Amino acid sequence: MAQKHISGRQLRHGSPEESLSPGESLTVRKRGGKEFQLTRTDSGKRDINAQMDQLFKDIPPEAPRVKTDLVRVLLEDRE
Repeated sequence: MAQKHISGRQLRHGSPEESLSPGESLTVRKRGGKEFQLTRTDSGKRDINAQMDQLFKDIPPEAPRVKTDLVRVLLEDRE
């Protein structure tokens, strides 16, 4: 695994994590002696439709469903 080292100042003035390739890490060393490690991980291709389906399954409806005739509503709004 490749590693890059930068200072806290360089981290504040840019986004070095965007230039990392998958599996590559970045070590940030601050003047006070603290060290932080950023590692890029890719979870693979994401499917927005599958995520929305899961979201709708996780959040149940709070009230009973109400059928709405959208055409009638639009026509009433035009009048």
